[in-house]
Amino acid sequence: MAAVRVFVSYSHDSDPHKAWVLRLATDLRAASVDASLDQWDLAPGQDISMFVQRGISESDRVVLVCTESYVKKAEAGSGGVGYERLILTAELVQNIDTKKFIPLVRNNGLKGKVPNFLGPRLYIDFSDDAQYTAKLEELLRELLGTPAAVKPPLGPNPFSGSAPTTTGAGRTAGPTGVTASGQLLLDDAWFAKEASAATAGIAKLKLLGQMELRLSLHAEINKSQLELLNAAKSSQIRTFGWPIGMVATQEQFRPRPHPDGIRTEISIEKSLMDGRPSYDYWALRSNGDFYLLQSLFEDTRDENKIFFNTRIVRVTESLMFASNLYRTLGVAPETRLSVRVTHRGLAGRQLTSAGGNRFILPSSPTQANESRSEIVVTVGSLPQTIVEDVQRLTAPLFMLFDFKDFNEAVYRDIVERFVKGQST
Repeated sequence: MAAVRVFVSYSHDSDPHKAWVLRLATDLRAASVDASLDQWDLAPGQDISMFVQRGISESDRVVLVCTESYVKKAEAGSGGVGYERLILTAELVQNIDTKKFIPLVRNNGLKGKVPNFLGPRLYIDFSDDAQYTAKLEELLRELLGTPAAVKPPLGPNPFSGSAPTTTGAGRTAGPTGVTASGQLLLDDAWFAKEASAATAGIAKLKLLGQMELRLSLHAEINKSQLELLNAAKSSQIRTFGWPIGMVATQEQFRPRPHPDGIRTEISIEKSLMDGRPSYDYWALRSNGDFYLLQSLFEDTRDENKIFFNTRIVRVTESLMFASNLYRTLGVAPETRLSVRVTHRGLAGRQLTSAGGNRFILPSSPTQANESRSEIVVTVGSLPQTIVEDVQRLTAPLFMLFDFKDFNEAVYRDIVERFVKGQST
């Protein structure tokens, strides 16, 4: 799973202070946080302003070590700290409620412990070196999405005589993803509405090959459209083709806000790369529900094939995206998540390989037109169980092609190679 990327912003107050910041960044990396620090990553002759700009914009989180000198330089707009303030302020203007920036306070006797541009943000106090280990754990728990205290779910009203019933963002479900009314979360009317819109869009391009992804939390969250957009943007996995949850910048393709969340449609009649059509539609609801329908990558290469390794990689990417998305949205790690993957337009296709060192003899064409698989996982376990989860979601698809069954070692090799490739 891709590590959390963190940019460390600080002022060069003194050699002891630089050594302290170096220790902090080293401890973060030792705990699987991908910390970026000028002492490692900035070489002589390199453009400092570009290093700072990329470090802040491309990181998932930014840690600001707010010493007295740092705050004064930020307020005066002087030095490298002053330049960083310009970049940080621009991001804050776009999303004032962002949790991207985490102030740390040490060596600071000022009344205002953090720069004014950060507003009244809660900071972590590293002033007492004797408390360093405890404060480091507090910081790591925030960065890794594992809070020490987890907000418990609402229980039933003890005086009502029955459990409360809710709809929309307030839905709850049992371990199998079934609500109190007996309905699967993934069969909610919202999913049916999104599927109808996406199916109509892909039909215009006459594309039969499709992969559909549905995600639904078994707990209650409620996020604004801006929070959803920022989470989707930071959760994409860069890979071949359009990534899952693609946040395009082109005006005609960028996500749009709606009363219940955000959605986007990327419909291309003729690709500049291969001249073939392609389609992507996704929607993210305020309660965390996610829907995606996209054309098959295989159809840009051979419309009569299904590449088994491509399907494994696509489903791996889907689960990585889900893990990133719900971690960014602040979902508790123990929260259950229903996942459904559906492939359509299979009839007449052969199962084969995308090439490389994964050659298999093509199967006989399948007569089945659709494969659907569904699992329930916990959000926090996704990085650890991803090989098993991918196998559970793709094995039923492969079985439709002459009973094809790959052993666990094949899944592990493909999945782990892909995951590792995203972290390098």
